[in-house]
Amino acid sequence: MKNKIIATVTLLIISAGILFSQQSTSIHKLHRAEFGTNENLPSRFDHSGKGIIPLDKNKIKNISMAVFGYLPDWEYNNGAHQFMRYDLLTHVACFDFVVAPDGSVSLPSAWPWTDVINAAHQNGTKVILTAVNFDRDEIRAIITSETAKNNFFNEVKNLILTYSMDGVNIDFESLYNADKGSLIVNFMSELTSFIHSELPGKEVSFAGPAVNWGDYWDLTGLAASCDYIFIMGYSFAGKWSTVSGANSPLVGGSINITKTITEEYGEITASNPDKIILGIPYYGHHWITIGPESGSPVLVINDTLQFMGSTRFNSTKPQSFVYGNIWSTRRTPYFTWNDGQWHQVWHDDDSSLGLKYDLAQLKNLRGVGMWALGYDKGRNELWDLIDWKFGSGEMPSPEKPYHFAVLAENDSSIRLIYDYPLRATGFKIYQSFNGVDFTDSFHVSSNDVLFTGLEEDSVYYYKLKSTNQNSESDLTEVLAAIPSNNELRVLIVNGYDRTSGTNNTRDFIRKYSQPFIQNGYSFSSADNEAIFKGKIPLQNADIVYWMLGDESTSDESFNTFEQNYIKGYLDNGGKLFISGSEVGWDLGRANFSSSNDIYFYENYLKAEYKSDAPNGSPGIYYTAEGLSNSIFSGIGAFNFDDGTHGTFDVDYPDEISAINGSSNILKFSGIAGRTASAGVSFNGNFPNGSTAGKLIYITIPFETIYPLEKRTEIIAESMNFFNQLVSIEEFNNLPEDFTLYQNYPNPFNPATTIKFSIPVPGNAVIKIYNTLGELINQVNFTNISAGEHSLLWNAENSKGEKLSTGIYVYSIEFNGVDNRKFNLNRKMILLK
Repeated sequence: MKNKIIATVTLLIISAGILFSQQSTSIHKLHRAEFGTNENLPSRFDHSGKGIIPLDKNKIKNISMAVFGYLPDWEYNNGAHQFMRYDLLTHVACFDFVVAPDGSVSLPSAWPWTDVINAAHQNGTKVILTAVNFDRDEIRAIITSETAKNNFFNEVKNLILTYSMDGVNIDFESLYNADKGSLIVNFMSELTSFIHSELPGKEVSFAGPAVNWGDYWDLTGLAASCDYIFIMGYSFAGKWSTVSGANSPLVGGSINITKTITEEYGEITASNPDKIILGIPYYGHHWITIGPESGSPVLVINDTLQFMGSTRFNSTKPQSFVYGNIWSTRRTPYFTWNDGQWHQVWHDDDSSLGLKYDLAQLKNLRGVGMWALGYDKGRNELWDLIDWKFGSGEMPSPEKPYHFAVLAENDSSIRLIYDYPLRATGFKIYQSFNGVDFTDSFHVSSNDVLFTGLEEDSVYYYKLKSTNQNSESDLTEVLAAIPSNNELRVLIVNGYDRTSGTNNTRDFIRKYSQPFIQNGYSFSSADNEAIFKGKIPLQNADIVYWMLGDESTSDESFNTFEQNYIKGYLDNGGKLFISGSEVGWDLGRANFSSSNDIYFYENYLKAEYKSDAPNGSPGIYYTAEGLSNSIFSGIGAFNFDDGTHGTFDVDYPDEISAINGSSNILKFSGIAGRTASAGVSFNGNFPNGSTAGKLIYITIPFETIYPLEKRTEIIAESMNFFNQLVSIEEFNNLPEDFTLYQNYPNPFNPATTIKFSIPVPGNAVIKIYNTLGELINQVNFTNISAGEHSLLWNAENSKGEKLSTGIYVYSIEFNGVDNRKFNLNRKMILLK
């Protein structure tokens, strides 16, 4: 079928890189160069093979098809084998035993892997020696020289005997075209006869190509020459590609996995499908491209394609939640982002791999396999998929609900919204009144749920999980809202996703809720994914509080999407409070952070990164205080957590300094002579804005500040700065220089200060009401001048009687000499 070359001339012109990959480039070889190490580490076990146990042939494997996985030595050395499910594997192929031209064989790094061999054998899983060579001249020498061939055969035999292995897989790639026919077939036939004769019951297999370019391979003869072929069903795109595309496309185009099975190996599939194992990728590819579209040209700089490397499933799966998968017509996903350049990552996940497994089952193949074990390190999705398709038959756990938000609808209703995740058929919602005890639960099938009949000015906490007929997902973080009719919309965004190297209990919304309610404010909340996926537009919020904890480089404090949304929000007059201890370390660090990150940090967060810890000393300073002549000038010294106060150790809070029009507002206590600060504020136009916005950014995670009174004080002062007023009634057309401030302290006992400012002289009256609307007390101000005025109220009614604990409303009515009239209200809490 030489006509295949003619039929693909157009493809050659359009996508020469893909053709090159199938003919000349081995992903196994590339990954050895990219992920492997030249260092041959010593084994932790006896080199002679002492202590290795044989295969338990009586162990029943509850798997309907073969599951054959390559385990590279770099993944073994990284400890990835500790996460392997041997009960779901029939074969573990140890990679790589490199074959020299004379037929001698060198061992993988840290060999022998006695722990892997024994764990496999105890579970009835076979251990396969992977014999590797990627040099066409050396391969020709091995398969044509009788001396080299016999040497190789005997070395394989001895290694199998020494280490109680169960067969050999030949991974010879990049052969000369002339060697792909009878030469390699005869070699494999001789090897199979030798192994079967010398070691009865041992297996011989071959790593075969996905596409038979030029029909040089005798695939039918190759299948007959050994026990089975592992088809390397990947590398349809890679570092050679001139356009972005699927690594293992199921359908579409002139080449794909379906055509591999039904056309390239069609004769074998039809007559002897037990000869075929379909290999699939646990990896993907990352390119910089001209645009975001599928098939976009790969950027070329200095004649070099901008291929950024291969990706592993354990990293692309969480990244796909961040950036959002796009399904191509080739039945594989990819995601994109723009940080000044377009990035595309094409990968396979449990959905796309499941479709390939379905194809293997439909064609009754011997089984499936993967390159490579360990690339899913620590994640369960792919093991659950194998169990579903070939094991128990039980559908895997659904994915956790994502893009989660809890929104105050009115004074008696809260709405929960979230996306429908993979394999979910319903949801279990948990409700709490304190954020700790979730005693109420509700089963629903909708991803838009309205809770009604709730009490105004009370905090309601929620978390949820997905369910299906077999299992449940992990729980989401805890979010909360306060039912209210207030038109002021405050949104708390939980952007704290970090779990490693910290103590993220995922319920820190509790540390925000009490300060807000004690200051008389309501709020809604959302996870950060709901923001940058556009589920909850930031522009719908008057004020945003963004929680980042100690989110840092590994989880990205603000990814590209979030940065763009925040830019737009501030440019359009938004008001934003950010707290996070390592934002500067992530985004503002010279010679590390990208130019786009530094621009965002310095021009939108209005900060210059100075140091990774106060005075350059981590774990020493845990006290801060407001700076004089700043918006936090009235805030005295407060503490933040050293790891012993219920949140996490803030041992690396960034030191920063005001820049580009901002002002320093906090300092770390006990450091003499330092000009760097712990926070900045800004009021004015942002780089692309025509409407003034406001920003507060502190490097101390708000949730770690204690005691509660200090967090309450910070919320009060920050809300005063934002100059947004929560009131029972909304009054329009108020001049910006007329203000009724939040009382302080709040909650209070026994007295509190009520402060207001007026632009012109006039008469004012402050009235205090209980929640029934009954007038409790009032104070008149006659012929007062323009400016600030205050009242110290000692929690007594007009009769001088002390009042009981509860929520009270204070209002001001003002009549100016210029006949302007103003009327505003706020809430306060009396505690005893």
